[in-house]
Amino acid sequence: MFKKTLSILMATMLIVLLASTASFAAGSGGGAGGVAAAPAETPVSLNLGPVTANPGNSVNLSGAANANTWVSVKVLDSAGQIVFFDAVKSKADGQYEFSFKVPSVEPGVLTVVAGYGSNVASANLTVTRATSSGGGPGSGVVEPPAAKPAESTTGAADVKPDAGGKISLGDKAKIDIPAGALKGTEQVKIEIKEVAGPPPVAENTRIISTVYEFTIGEETSYSFSKPVTLTFAFDPEILTPGEIPSVHYYEENTGVWVELGGTVSGDIISVAVEHFTKFVVLAVEKKADSGPVLKDIAMHWARDNIKELIAKGAIAGYEDQTFRPDKDITRAEFATVLVKALQLEAKKAKTFVDTASHWAREDITTANAHGIVAGYSDEKFGPDDKITREQMAVMIVKSTNLSTDGQAPSADFSDSAKISAWAGEAVAAAARAGIIKGYSDGSFRPQGQATRAEAATVIVNIFK
Repeated sequence: MFKKTLSILMATMLIVLLASTASFAAGSGGGAGGVAAAPAETPVSLNLGPVTANPGNSVNLSGAANANTWVSVKVLDSAGQIVFFDAVKSKADGQYEFSFKVPSVEPGVLTVVAGYGSNVASANLTVTRATSSGGGPGSGVVEPPAAKPAESTTGAADVKPDAGGKISLGDKAKIDIPAGALKGTEQVKIEIKEVAGPPPVAENTRIISTVYEFTIGEETSYSFSKPVTLTFAFDPEILTPGEIPSVHYYEENTGVWVELGGTVSGDIISVAVEHFTKFVVLAVEKKADSGPVLKDIAMHWARDNIKELIAKGAIAGYEDQTFRPDKDITRAEFATVLVKALQLEAKKAKTFVDTASHWAREDITTANAHGIVAGYSDEKFGPDDKITREQMAVMIVKSTNLSTDGQAPSADFSDSAKISAWAGEAVAAAARAGIIKGYSDGSFRPQGQATRAEAATVIVNIFK
């Protein structure tokens, strides 16, 4: 029995050896002058750490791949939808390293995939959300599902601070409260009330909307932890040549209406505020330097660009007469400013699942219809994600139809190797056109978050 088994094994090995020899001969061209076989492809490997994290935490990944090859990095949710996508180029030795922030997703298991073609590796990333007693990131304690944002069209609603909500008084006035804007943890009642017999306005202005007062509980004055967005309807037919609409709030201590400005779209105007009081839309004389005086840009490097964009009605300051030039800008905010600055015709296109009830839905839809923006997937746009400098460059190039033909990824920056493959040509085209620039240290910081000042500057540069 042993001899029979040994004979079978030896015969099998002989067949394999002969097959391998024949294959080598066929592949070598039949002699010494044949073509050498191509180097074997390196199987992509993936190391992930940490493997448990919360939304917003940084996760590092590394591994091996073919040398000098772009490695795509995708993060998929449990439904197989892409919630993050980027790429990194491997080094000459085939090693690659990359880091990303966990996107805002529900607790669960995400799949991280790295590679190219069919040569890929994957690893699981568990997303948790620590409770107040959970011991911090990685504790494994998962919070209950987040509270549902409040919605009302009657002018009043009970709102939970950790959920926020959207409250409107018909089509007249609306407030959009993001999660975390309200202080404390207890649910509060928010109301929008029409004001009868409002305080008088300045002689050179006229009321073109209802006067509204917003209350939280019994309080008529309230300061938020983060900006909320107010939207008001007004009658554009009342405006005379040389007049523009502008939101004002009533300063109780001085007894005067203070100008905020606002972003106009048809017969509505929106503005970001950080406290509640009385608000109204007034018709004001259009100035050569349109807009209120902003007290935090006088010495800022982007002052002139900010003023120019405000004059175009594409962006506005905050109710405390600041612009906050160094504050990060979101993907929704940048798309909105771009649409208004370029005065793009409103168009209907697909609506992403996460923008269906977003304040910037129409502008995002218009930008998508014009081919300026795309989502992370067919369902997800990430409107409240902070926009990166390379994402901004891609939107700018698409909005201006700037040619990228023959534009190799820019080598003008010290960190050009960090520019994502999908953004390389756009960054090069925008930089060489003088629309977007690097920093004084020679870097571009492609994954760095763009500020309101930087956004204003690149949009103004389009017109130069």
